[in-house]
Formats: sequence, C-alpha cells, structure tokens
Amino acid sequence: MNWKPCPHVYRTSLAHAGRQFIVGLLAALVSLLVAGCQQPPPTPPLPPTTQTPSATPPAAGPGAGKIKYVIVVYLENWSFDGLYGGFPGANGIAGAGEAAKQVDKLGKPLAALPPVLISASPLPVRDARFPRELPVAPYDLAEYVPPDGRTGDMIHRFYQEQYQIDGGKMDKFVAWSDNGGLVMSRYNATNYPEGTLAQEYTLADNFFHAAFGGSMLNHFWLICACTPVWPDAPPDMVAALDASGVMVKDGNVAPDGYVINNTPSFSRPYPASSADPSRRMPLQTLPTIGERLSEKGISWAWFSGSWTDALAGNAVPLVPFNYFANYAEGTGAERASQRHHGI
Repeated sequence: MNWKPCPHVYRTSLAHAGRQFIVGLLAALVSLLVAGCQQPPPTPPLPPTTQTPSATPPAAGPGAGKIKYVIVVYLENWSFDGLYGGFPGANGIAGAGEAAKQVDKLGKPLAALPPVLISASPLPVRDARFPRELPVAPYDLAEYVPPDGRTGDMIHRFYQEQYQIDGGKMDKFVAWSDNGGLVMSRYNATNYPEGTLAQEYTLADNFFHAAFGGSMLNHFWLICACTPVWPDAPPDMVAALDASGVMVKDGNVAPDGYVINNTPSFSRPYPASSADPSRRMPLQTLPTIGERLSEKGISWAWFSGSWTDALAGNAVPLVPFNYFANYAEGTGAERASQRHHGI
C-alpha cells in the first residue's frame, strides 16, 4: 500500500445492503509517503498455507518499507448510509429505492415513523426533541440532535437484525427496532474529519460488517475472523428457535453453542452484575491477528480509551483480546495484553 490513490469511491463485489443500522466502519490510516496520483500495483497472490522447500515468499512491493504504521479505527453502530449516504458519487441513500420504504412485522406499509424514544429511561418515553410523527424515509438527525449530542440506543442483536433485513428487502428496520423512528435517522458526515479524509483518498461504500448483531461478535471477526463458542452455557442464556428456525426466546448463545450477542468476558473488566463466573464467556483459544503478527516479529497494540477506568470499576469497554486465554488475567502475557488495551 505504497500508492496514493486518486480520489474516488471504491466498490467491493458485495451487493449494496441499503439501510443497515449496525455496521462496523473501518478507516485505515496509513503513512503513504509516495507523492502523486497513481493506479495501485497488482495485488500479489496470498502465500500458501504450508510452504514447500522450493517456495519463496513474495517480494514486497516497491516502497513498502516506507510504511511505518497501519492504524485501524473501528467505529460502531452506524451504517454507511447513516453517515455517508450523501457522499458524492457513493452508492448511498439516492439509490436505496424500495429499501427506504418500511413495513410493519406483518408486511403492511407504515404511514409514518413511530415516535423516537429515550431508551435510557426506566420506562420508554418519547424524545420531545423529535416530532411525534416523521415521514417514512431517511431524515437528517442534525435537525433535532447536534452531532455531539446523545440519543437513545437501538437494539442490535443477532436474530433481530436478520428480521430487519427481511430476506434482502431491508424494509423492517423500524418494525424490529426498539426505538421507533430513530433507526431511519442519519447525519451527513461528508465533511466531518473522516469524510474529508475519504474525499482525499478512498471510501469503501459497499463494505459491511462480518456478522449479524452487535459489537462483540464483529470485534471477534475483526481480530480472528471467528465466532466464539460456549457449548455448555447456562440454559437461560441460550436462544430457542421453533421448527422453522424463528426465534421464540432470545439469548446470547445460539442453540448450537456459538456466542452471538454481547456477553461479558471471563477476565476483568466485566460488569458487577456478572460476578458469577458461570455467566461469563469461557476464555477462547482460537488464534488471533495478535499471535500472527507476533509470530512474524511485527509489533502491534490495541487501544481502548476506557480500559483504566474499567479496571477501577467505572466502565466496561468491549476489548476483544480480553476474551482470549493468551491475554487473560494471571498469565505471563497479562501485562503485555494490558498494553495492547491502551494502558
């Protein structure tokens, strides 16, 4: 990655999925020291999994040695359209078509968006900053809440998101949300800091999260391309499906033992409500990108701004390496793992 791309929108081969409300947005900020606007060099083939005696590793491209750091900024809980749906030239809201029209759980078209709620309240109450009804369409959230303001949360769980996607029609995000019309809100982030960076370099407008649901599972896929397992989870934490595969009881663990929704880590930090170790996910042993980098002698770090506060019991950040045995409390690598967490 020693080339400076011409400003354009990069399209992947994935189909545009429209108004997804939970997407992990990745921004790779690389020290590109080669000036000028060039086409990228051909991508070398991946090396074989098992090297033969005659195999030679592919040579690094010209200028690759000039790259000092690759930084991945992992943002949560926003779709592409939620921030960059109006980005010039992007596959955004203008191309949403029928996906912008929402229906109820029975498939009946909505006449208006339901009220936006303050989900942090003990009982759901309407957020008075918003009109009682809004048209069934994406709308500018900045008219009601500034970008540095707060709104209620929205459900983002494994089975519910699949129902929202509705077989690709993308028309039940409102129906399966727990916060009314908030799911259709958006900011125009074209000229926000990352948007201006994308204008200078590259924006992936058809990049989507790897797994359905919330942050934890997508964090796992970011660092190990895997889904955690818990084969003997407490029964009340396991989801139940009917004969047709429809959820009849929600849970953090799928019936086949995969952890699909946010679950506390076995190692600290974890919420006070999870003091019982039997209700925390067992330490995972699958390899992560951390081990792969360390094996090659490449230094790396994971930064989480609230880690120190979490150890003091004041916050619970979602740090995926904390779920793995190699970085667990009491191991020889514990101090190193905490540095990876930003201490």
